[in-house]
Amino acid sequence: MTNELYLGLRGYGSYRNGKRILPRNNKTTADTKPPTPLSSAVVNYEFGYARSQQSINRMVTAVRNILQHGCRTTRTIGSGVLDICYVATGRLDVVYAGVADEGWKPWDYCAGYIIAKEAGCVMEALIQKKKNNKDVTGEQQQQQQQQQEFDLYSESIICATSKELCDETRKVVLKDL
Repeated sequence: MTNELYLGLRGYGSYRNGKRILPRNNKTTADTKPPTPLSSAVVNYEFGYARSQQSINRMVTAVRNILQHGCRTTRTIGSGVLDICYVATGRLDVVYAGVADEGWKPWDYCAGYIIAKEAGCVMEALIQKKKNNKDVTGEQQQQQQQQQEFDLYSESIICATSKELCDETRKVVLKDL
């Protein structure tokens, strides 16, 4: 038990045990250090309940991609909403899930979404889908993400302390999948 209570209200900030969670280094200005690169990040991933050979291969390939690229360390906690809150508070730099059929449910996303957004984090679908369920990549994906908020019914997630870390992690995770 963590003895922590998280609270987030759109436009009013997010809090842990009554103390404001301040935005992290998600934008480079003259007063701040640059966003954390993947090579220095604490990366969290969740495997969920997927057990088909294809799903296992995809999940292990994604972790292999992260480790071969380089990161500070990896974690797996086992609670989607807590993963997101830990990104918001800076205990983790990025979390992802959904490279196979291990994506989370709306109740995992909704509680953490406002907390993460109000703390200055970026939360998006790891894999964007068109209406005909074909994967969207590159420029189309960036345009879609800029036009809409995170879909609570998404089959995948990536939540990071900065847009740069989010994009870099997505690129590495999805390589060769």
